[in-house]
Amino acid sequence: MTAAAPGAPALQPTAATAPGAGKLLEAIGVSKSYWRRGSLLQGRIENRALDQVSLDLAPGEILGLVGESGCGKSTFAKVLLGLETADTGSLDVGDVRIFGPHRRPIPAAQRGIQMVFQDPYGSLNPRMVVRDLLSEGLRIRGGLSRTEIADEVQRHLALVGLGTDALTKYPHQFSGGQRQRLCIARAIIVKPKVLIADEAASSLDVSVQMQVLNLLLDLRDRIGLGIVFISHDMGVIEYLCDRIAVMYRGRVVEEGMASDILDRPRHPYTNLLIAARPRVGQRRQPGRTAGPEDDPAAIELAPGEPETRCLYAERCSRALDRCRVERPPLATHGTTKLACFNPL
Repeated sequence: MTAAAPGAPALQPTAATAPGAGKLLEAIGVSKSYWRRGSLLQGRIENRALDQVSLDLAPGEILGLVGESGCGKSTFAKVLLGLETADTGSLDVGDVRIFGPHRRPIPAAQRGIQMVFQDPYGSLNPRMVVRDLLSEGLRIRGGLSRTEIADEVQRHLALVGLGTDALTKYPHQFSGGQRQRLCIARAIIVKPKVLIADEAASSLDVSVQMQVLNLLLDLRDRIGLGIVFISHDMGVIEYLCDRIAVMYRGRVVEEGMASDILDRPRHPYTNLLIAARPRVGQRRQPGRTAGPEDDPAAIELAPGEPETRCLYAERCSRALDRCRVERPPLATHGTTKLACFNPL
């Protein structure tokens, strides 16, 4: 277990804090499209951000969601949180159906999901002191006295390694790492079941980034928090996550335990992501270099063309004729789930 921050209160672990102890969150077949107006002949053009995404999360587990920019990671997080409405699919948190066919979605405030965004300064109201920033969610929920709210605020400040002297300060008086700690405290003070961290450490210095990652590990171990960690940094994913899901063009193309995927990636796209991971003191591994076929713009579908083929086929050196006419399903291959007809 990661060492607790100085002064942090001793919390008892929940009954189920180990990955695999049941499903804390389960999303099935989630799709989301955005539409734009094309030419007179084209009509409306669909941009499918999410295409039948199915993922689950166990109590105390950290799931890494990786992929290049525009692959749908943040859109999926917004759908889970309730900032975007899914076109199809269902979401369960614990034993509660959040949204699904023929069911009105539960409001975002009642989902048991909180989010930590990439920019901590933009996430905090610059006109509010820390005491008000952290207590706002508790006041909105109700059910606690002023004294109980004040105690909860101080307890969660200590939990993220900040002292009571922070209570009367404004966000601009803190460093970037401290502001991100405040964002984490504000998210967990309402006792969510799931925390979504969207590039939560990418804007921080390396040393501060490590402090935030260790804090997330500590919270996972101490209170059994389930975390969906979104990042494009494979080094951070390797350090933090128990399981990895790789997304490409709105679809999950590979999913499995972090050790399995990082040691032996089987989807060509996952292999390309991991090969591009920088390693200090090591020379670049020999392999296929990037070329024009690696430009995502080169694989845009023509208006009206059905997405019934593998969208990675035009970039893939292992593509078969079948890949250009048939969509590979996400199926179990050994220890991982894989959407590929010709895996490594």
